[in-house]
Formats: sequence, structure tokens, C-alpha cells
Amino acid sequence: MDDRPEFRVLGPFEVLAHGRPLDLGGPRIRTLLALLIANAGRVTGVDTMADALWDVDATPGTPRTVRTYMSRVRRSLAPVAADLIETRAAGYALRLEPALLDAREFERLVTAGRAALAADPVTAADLLTRALALWRGDAYEDFSGTVALLAETRRLQALRLGALEDRIDADLATGAGEALIGELTGLSDRHPGHERLWGQLMTALYRAGRQADALDAFTRARTVLVDQFGLDPSPRLAGIHRRILDNDPRLWPAARPVAVRPPAAVRNDLPGDIADFAGRETELSRLLATRDGVAHSAPTAVVIEAIDGMAGIGKTTLAIHAAHRLAGHYRDAQLFIDLHGHTSGQAPATPAAALDTLLRALGVAADRIPREPDARAALWRAELAGRSVLVVLDNAADAAQVRPLLPGSPGTLLLITSRRRLVGLEAAHILSLDVLPEATAVALFSGIVGDDRPAAEAGAVGDVVALCGYLPLALRIAAARLRTRPAWTVAHLADRLRQAGRPLAELSAGDRSVAAAFALSYGHLDAAQQRMFRLLGLNPGPDIDVAAAAALAAVSPAEAERLLESLVDDHLLQQPVTGRFRFHDLVRQHAQATALADEPEPARTAALRRLVAFHLHTGHRGSRLLDQQHPPIDVGEPPPGCVPAPLPDDTASMTWFDGNHEGVLAARQAAEDAGWDTWVWQLAWTLDNFHYRRGHLQANITSWLAGLAAAERLGDVAVQARAHRRLGLVYGPFGMPAEALHHLNRSLALAGDIGDTLGQAGVHFVLALHWTNEKDDERALEHATSAQELYGALDDGKWEARAFSLIGACLSRLGRHDEARCQAEAGLARCLDRGDVYGQADALDSLAAIAAETGDHDEALDRSRQALSLWRHLDNTYRQAATLAAMGDAHQALGHPDQAREEWQQAIALYRAGNLHPAADEVEKRAANWGRPG
Repeated sequence: MDDRPEFRVLGPFEVLAHGRPLDLGGPRIRTLLALLIANAGRVTGVDTMADALWDVDATPGTPRTVRTYMSRVRRSLAPVAADLIETRAAGYALRLEPALLDAREFERLVTAGRAALAADPVTAADLLTRALALWRGDAYEDFSGTVALLAETRRLQALRLGALEDRIDADLATGAGEALIGELTGLSDRHPGHERLWGQLMTALYRAGRQADALDAFTRARTVLVDQFGLDPSPRLAGIHRRILDNDPRLWPAARPVAVRPPAAVRNDLPGDIADFAGRETELSRLLATRDGVAHSAPTAVVIEAIDGMAGIGKTTLAIHAAHRLAGHYRDAQLFIDLHGHTSGQAPATPAAALDTLLRALGVAADRIPREPDARAALWRAELAGRSVLVVLDNAADAAQVRPLLPGSPGTLLLITSRRRLVGLEAAHILSLDVLPEATAVALFSGIVGDDRPAAEAGAVGDVVALCGYLPLALRIAAARLRTRPAWTVAHLADRLRQAGRPLAELSAGDRSVAAAFALSYGHLDAAQQRMFRLLGLNPGPDIDVAAAAALAAVSPAEAERLLESLVDDHLLQQPVTGRFRFHDLVRQHAQATALADEPEPARTAALRRLVAFHLHTGHRGSRLLDQQHPPIDVGEPPPGCVPAPLPDDTASMTWFDGNHEGVLAARQAAEDAGWDTWVWQLAWTLDNFHYRRGHLQANITSWLAGLAAAERLGDVAVQARAHRRLGLVYGPFGMPAEALHHLNRSLALAGDIGDTLGQAGVHFVLALHWTNEKDDERALEHATSAQELYGALDDGKWEARAFSLIGACLSRLGRHDEARCQAEAGLARCLDRGDVYGQADALDSLAAIAAETGDHDEALDRSRQALSLWRHLDNTYRQAATLAAMGDAHQALGHPDQAREEWQQAIALYRAGNLHPAADEVEKRAANWGRPG
């Protein structure tokens, strides 16, 4: 495969390396790269970049900041193209070959198509179609608010519309008419000021025998032009109107262009094309490129395109549509055969039977067809040699069924469709289909309905296509049901699909059913695959990894991985990233229904218990690694068949929590629904350290509220006190001090009732933090001192050391700086002795605050940097944000505006990522007030 990257801006912005999207980083890095691409070959100035990034006037520090971001851009391209960016005196320039950018390739094809339009409209139509197929959405659609890209975006959009008009002119030049009406009707509605489109629509209607409609189109065009633009129809449009009135033969091409068409005697078995084909521009462009070797490096070789995807994804539709577009380039035959790999009530065709059908289609007499399969395959290859043939092998079961049907010499194009990924077909180029983008799904649905209801209920249409999972088969069935029921509204259809969360019951029409299509795929699995498929339907989370699936099914990780990968190959499961697996929404519903029907209730309950226990035990170990001094809980032993994931250190723990966070939350909800109350509060405890490090305070509140309710049902006062304490800790930074104080007071009372001295110390510690946030330092000091005394009485050196640091921070804000420094340094020394990294970082933050209070901002900055390094080591993004904000304050005091803004911006980003908007707003206010007169 070509090692050069591909830059794609005609839709969602992405850079492909070896066919896979690169992770380009954050929005500012993506914006800078998009700006360089738009100006490829020209210098992009630093001021232009700054305007695009911040939409403010450049400051003296801007070049340095832009250089910082440009280094990140280079790093994001490092795997493939970092050397394409050149530094110039005035800015930066991107050296980019036109073939590497879809926008330049689009312009090249459009130029070639327009050049061929007069002499060879067939070729022109093909070139322009390939150009338009490169579009996947709007140009630079991720950057709609970026002013610096507006001119380029508008230029490309205008070129796109012009190319579309040229392609329609090419089609009209070949004699087309009726087939263009639907497309032109929509285009003229969207672009009422384009007279060329109105003239094309009038011509197409006239050629379809709809002279009255063509005249009506002129009337509508004239009304729009006068009312909206104050213009009369141009002489050209008026001329088309006169010719329609006169039945002028010039409305037809004088002589049909000679296209490359098969002679009448040539065999063409292709089923009819789909009139309402929508989307798939990129995939179609790739398939159409096979005709001249654009897609592959060896145009003289046999070309085999294997199209795979889940049931109902539109594989056959795409193959047939592409085959009709390519038919004229394969002069000797266009063959189609259904191999019945997934056909209800019918066994897959044997290779021998398929060869018999194909050979007869080529005109081979029955008495010449050998009985032996190998001899048959040899005759098939011999008959294809020297011929130009297109063959569609639809609905293949597997690679073994297809392999004997492969040609042996160039000149043949083989299009294969299968629900199974044909990885064993070495010579094939694999094209895997995903569901449709939302805009395409809406267009397909609306086009099939064919009336005004979708346009009048745009919101409901969005609901319907989402409930259909953007799956073409589901969309077609839903649209067909609406089309045949004029009394229904789109909202009514959406309600029916939404009822009980079971759209599958509604998605059937005649002999077409989404559930039946899934059932056929399920029926081709072996017993182990079917069991894994059913059990995955019980997973309450959005996705699952190998270790969790192994626990769910009580199998080894190696066996779980084998089964999961096989389900991916059969397109019953998706693998969005390496090691993580998920269902399409409709397939999930089918798996759930199949589990309820075929998996006994005791087996379902046992599987769900294993999965919840897996998250609990793995998460418990991970949480202990994140803070080994955190008071432990007893979670017992995992049930048989449940093997927790091995987590060697805190880095592995954070990685596991990051990847499985939604799954653990879902496991807690499943435990709550099942009435497993002990596991409910234990899972809240398990998530607590991770939530606090990442700043997921809303998720922590939700988990501990569920844990508190579970503890109340269990009558466990100690757990209730703990839950109230943790809720008090997280409600404060979340901007809800009254709720925080309520829970802390309740926790203190409960801990006192049961004589839990350690719990009381913990509440006093959190109350000190609470009153610190409320700017009441006397109360904060009182509670911090109470916490230190109780921890000291319990001989809990770690928490006593942290309390010393907290006392120091309180004393500093009260102006007692010498005492404050003494307390904080004592806390730091004790934390160093104990190897308490968290406590060290906390103490350093306190010492930084004390230094700032006394005007020693250099020391404050130094202490904060040390703390930040430790917070980053702990991967605690919540505390990183607070330390960065303090560093910004220190830079401000030292007169370093650029550094201050940089630190503040990082803090704001971390706060926003954790939904800590009050804290982010406070930092933003400081940044906004920089330099304003007091």
C-alpha cells in the first residue's frame, strides 16, 4: 500500500496513513493543520494562525505560542508527513502533492471532465461523477466557525455545485431525462437562484413526456426569480421554455454520443439498479476506479473487490449500482449469481453448482461442462481468458465457496458481497461497509417516503433514522411503512419504533425483516459463537473488552478473543478500537431478544453476576493501586468463572478505568436493578479514586447516591456515613455547597453514633476543605485541627501528615505565614518519609499558596511545578487543573502574560473536561481580567 498520507477535507477532516485515520490531537492542532492544507503551497502567516486559533488580536507572545502548537502539529504527522511542513520567515507552508489532497484531486477530475464535455459526454459524466464521489459532507465541515477557512470553503462548495451542474449536462447530452428528475427537483429547491438547474429540470421533465410539468417548472422558476431576486428569466431559460412549447427536437441531443456499450447479444444478468441509491460516495468512487486501474497498482491483473458488512448494510445494493456504472467497460458479459450464503430455507450454493451456472451464462454447452469440480473451475478460467467480463458473486458464505470461482487472467472484474469478512481470500481488496452518515440516512428515508411529511417533521425524521441505527435495510423498511400509510405522521412512526425500545418488531415489510436478516447470520454460527453472541446481549455497558467477555462467558481470555474476533468477521460485532467490541444498536436488541428466548434464566443471572463481579474485583484492585493508603473494603472472592484483569501498577489501573469507565458505571446500575445492594455501594467505592483523579464529579455523585440508597436498604450505618462523606467532598467543587454541608453534617453525626473515630476525622478533613472553598478560613482551620488531632490519636501518620499541610494552607490565608509554613513543611517531611506521593503533592500546593500569600511568586512557581509533576505522575487531572491555575496566577504576578494565559488555558481545558464548569469559569474570569485597570 502507498506509504504517502491522504489529506481529506471534503467532509469530516482527517488524515489517513495506510488507510487508517491519524489521531491529530485537539481542536487547535486540527485547525492549524486545516489552515495549512487550505493554503497548501503558500505561506500561512502567524497572525492568520492566531486569528484562527483565538479570534483575538495577536500579542507579542503569539509567535511563541503558535510555534508551540506547530510543534504539536508536526508531532501529530510524525508517522507519515512531518517533513511536509516548512518554516518560513513570515509563517509556515505545507508542501503537498495534489494527488494527496482530495480537494485537489476533485479539481483535477472536474477540469478533465469539463474539457471532455463537448466531445465525449460519456467520459465527462464518468470523470465528474468520480470527482463528486470524493465528497463526504461539506468542505471543512469541522471548522464552520473558522473565519480564516471561510473563503476556501465557499470556493470549494461553489465548485461542487458547478461540477454537479456539468455532470447533469453530460448526462443530458447522452439523452438522459427521467432518471434526473428527482435529483434536479431537490437541487432547484435548494438553489432556487440557479437558472441552469431550472433549465436542466425543464429539459428532463420534457424528455420524460411531462410537457405540462416542464412548463409548470418554468412558471415556478420565474416566480422565484422575480419574488426573491428581482430578476426576469434569462434569454437562455426563456428559450428552453419556447422550445418546450414548440416541441422543438433540439431539446434532444442531435446525435447520441457513442458510448462504450456491450453489443445487444452480450449476456447481462445484472438485476435492476436501485432508483433511490443514496450515499456511499467514497466506496463507489473506489469501485468505479477499478475500470482504469486507479484503485490498484497493477491494472493488468484480475481485480477482485470483496464487499462485506452486517446484514442490511447495503452490500448488494452497492455492488449492483457499481456494476451498472461499470458495465460499459466490460464488453463481453456482465454476470450475476446469488451464492445463497445467507438465504432463508436454502443451503449455500456449492462451488460446482455455481460454476455450472456461470459457464452456461457464458454460452458453454451443457455437454462441455465437466463433472469434476476442479475441471469445471479450470474450464471457467479458460473461458474467461482473453475476455472482458464483470462478475458479481452475491451473498457469499465464505472464502472457500468463492475461491474456485476466481478468474486466472486479467480482464475480469469480480465484485463479491458477503456478511463474513473474506480474510482468507488473499487476492481480494476488502471493502467493509459501515452504517450511513446521518445526512445520507435522512436523504434515503425522505426519498423513499416521497412526499412532504419528512420535510415538515425534520426532528422526527432524525429520531427515526437514529432508531433505525442508520442501517439501510431498516431505513428502507421504515420508509416503506410510512409511504403506504398516508395517515401516519413521522412522529407516530418514531413513537412506534420507540415503544418498549424494540424497533425490530416494527422493521418488517412483506418478506423483508431486519430481525430475520440478523437471525440468518446468527443461524450460521457454531454453538460456542451463538452462546457468546447471546451472552453479549446481557452486557449492560456500551462495549466490552476480552477480559470482561471471558468472565461473562466463563471461558479463558484466549477463547473469548477467538469468539469475539469471529463475530467481528461475521459482522455481528464491531471493533471500533483494538481490543474493544460493541454491537450495532439493532444487533444488540436482537442479541438481547435471543438471550431471553434461548438462554435459561439461571444461566443469564449467573453470567451477569460474573460480569458485575469482574468489574468490581478488577476495579477494586485498580482503586487500591491508585491510592494504597485508601481504607480498604472486603469484596470477598469472585464467583467461579470470573477472573479479574491483572493490573500491575497505577498506570495500568488508570488505563483500565479510562477504557472501562462506562462499563463499570453500567455494572453498578445493573447491580442496582438486580437488587445486589452490597455490590452497588462497593462499586461506588471502587470508582471513587478514579473519579476524583479525573474530575468526574457528576459521575461520582450519581454513584454515591446509589451507594447511599443501597446502604440504607442494607441498614449499614458505617457505609452510610462513608457515602455521605464522599458526597460532601464532591458536591463542593461541583458548585453545590449547601448539599455538601448537609451530607458532611449527616456523615459526622452517623460516624459519632457508631463511634467511628477514623470516619469523624475524615469528615473534619473534608469540612476543612468545604469551608476553605466558602472562604471561611477560621472554620476551615478549626476542622483541619480537629482532623489532625483525631488522626494523631489514631496513630494514622499518613492522614495526620496531610492534615498538617491543610492546616498550613488555612493559617496562610489567615495571615499567620510563619506558622503556616512550619505546618506545611512538617506535613511534606512526613509524607516524604512515608513515600506518600499524593500527600507530597498536596503539601507542595500548600507551600506554593503560602509563598504566593507572602509575595514570593518565584518560590510559589517552583513549588507548584514540583506539585504539578507529582499530580501528572499520579495522572490526577483534577488536581493538575488547580495547580496550573495557581501557576497562571504566579506568572501574572511576575509579569509573564503569555505564560499566565498558557497555564490558565490548560487549567480551563482540564476543568471543562471534567464538567467542573464553575471552577473553569473562575479561571476564565481571571484570564479575561488580565491587564484591565483596577
